[in-house]
Amino acid sequence: MGSKGGDKDFDYNLIKIFGAVISAGNAAKAAQQLGITPAAVSLALRRLQSHYQEALFVRGKNGLLPTDRAIDLHRDFQQVIELLNGTFLAKNRREEAAQITVMGSDIVESYYLSQLHDIDVFEQVLINHFSSRNIAREQMIERIFTSQCDLVISTEPIARPGIENQLIDSFKSFVCICASSHMLSQLTQLTLHQFYTSRHALFQMNINHSPGINERVLVKNTSYHHGQRMIGYCSDSIHGLVSVVERTSLIALMPLKMALFFKNQRKYDIKLVLPPPELMIRPIQIHASWKYNDKNISVINDIVSRLHTLSSFRR
Repeated sequence: MGSKGGDKDFDYNLIKIFGAVISAGNAAKAAQQLGITPAAVSLALRRLQSHYQEALFVRGKNGLLPTDRAIDLHRDFQQVIELLNGTFLAKNRREEAAQITVMGSDIVESYYLSQLHDIDVFEQVLINHFSSRNIAREQMIERIFTSQCDLVISTEPIARPGIENQLIDSFKSFVCICASSHMLSQLTQLTLHQFYTSRHALFQMNINHSPGINERVLVKNTSYHHGQRMIGYCSDSIHGLVSVVERTSLIALMPLKMALFFKNQRKYDIKLVLPPPELMIRPIQIHASWKYNDKNISVINDIVSRLHTLSSFRR
């Protein structure tokens, strides 16, 4: 049974270990982050549980799962810690509130953040962008919880307690781009034969993963074609990819809104051609993820709102 009322024997170091387990997803990862043994983490959780009547964790297939009570408690602890930190950082709080660190692929910087140039956001906020190239998903999550990163923009939401997500864009229409001098540039739409006999350039966000958009292309009727696209170039730079397409015989499958941006705004000398009608391309969604009690929450909400508004205008 848990103790009633205030407990003078409560060890406040347990809060740090408890928060690490919630953030990491299991005790083993939390132990690794904290530099202690898993046994020490388990002991700390048992000591913390002794102070509460309600169960804080239940055992699942992949380890300990926090209960609703644990998640609520974690939020309460985080709020108290933020208040304490505020007493130490009050002098610099105004300056820090005007900064935000964003992590994402090259598309985030080249396509999304670059379109904020007409808005006074850069006069009000220092935006630090760092590439998520070759950074594992778990590392990005850890950086959010440790305040090394305020905002992650990616194709998948982060489903973790304490993380908020918002859909900021959705790509539903796609085109093929090619150089204006390409033999296919005069066409309105490609055939399956033309699509599969051409060499393609692909955007690849991570060296350890296969190109994402390649997995999104499906053929409605497999009797038409059983082959795969021939890849001539892969890049984690969207500008680099479009530049290569502009100067070579390669073609690339790209969201329509993005293709129009590089053609009309960035003035790349490219042509847009519809993909074969037999192809069905799954939509790509872009999500923003952040810690719900981030110290820069007002700046995060402003940036996410602006990006969502921009994407709405480009439908």
